[in-house]
Amino acid sequence: MPNHKRLQRKRPAHKQPPTLLILAGTALLLIIVFAFKQSGDPSKSVTSLEAQLDQALKDERPTFVFLHSLDCIPCKEMMSTVAKVYPDFQNSVVLIDVDVYVQRNANILRRERLQSIPTLVFYDAQGNRLMHIGVMEPDQFRQTLTQLVEG
Repeated sequence: MPNHKRLQRKRPAHKQPPTLLILAGTALLLIIVFAFKQSGDPSKSVTSLEAQLDQALKDERPTFVFLHSLDCIPCKEMMSTVAKVYPDFQNSVVLIDVDVYVQRNANILRRERLQSIPTLVFYDAQGNRLMHIGVMEPDQFRQTLTQLVEG
């Protein structure tokens, strides 16, 4: 019997990727994404909802502040009503849409004295405030917005 030597292939050593390099690459990617998001369209400046409310009141514009979450059932019902009715008023009533679970909205929640959601706050052109807690029927919502516009 012939004496055959088995050829053994050298297997490439499995190198573990350098952890530091991966972390640095990930950090760089996050920085680039964040910087890109921040640069965005300069014509669309980001202002706080509280600043938008202040500006609308200063300009004596009728304003609707809608405080809600994205997952409560009454909020979803009211969001549907707003989506149906508000477009008819978008040129005459400022909408301040406030998700109560977004941390940067904490100041406006305190300012509007949020107790329950959904909460609807209406300001007329003179800055008079009317608050409604809970779902508002579409006809009542339309009537309230009409009264805001007519003064």
